[in-house]
Amino acid sequence: MSSLKTWEALGIVTQFGVTCAVAVWLGFLLGNWIDGLVGTEDIHIFGLVGALAGMVAAIISTLQLMKAVSRRADARQNQGRE
Repeated sequence: MSSLKTWEALGIVTQFGVTCAVAVWLGFLLGNWIDGLVGTEDIHIFGLVGALAGMVAAIISTLQLMKAVSRRADARQNQGRE
């Protein structure tokens, strides 16, 4: 991934930040809603699990984006050699 352009690298960092914030927030809200239904709003167990699931989803999404950008950068580098 050494041939990433500046904008591609900035896109990866920005995408991770936004995805992480939104996924964790939505996971926590959904978990809190489930906590209210189940009656565990005192300990927020489902809220914490939802936030953790959001973090995992954000990391997986960012890794997929990094793979795609890396493949594109490698293809661009290989075209330059031909």
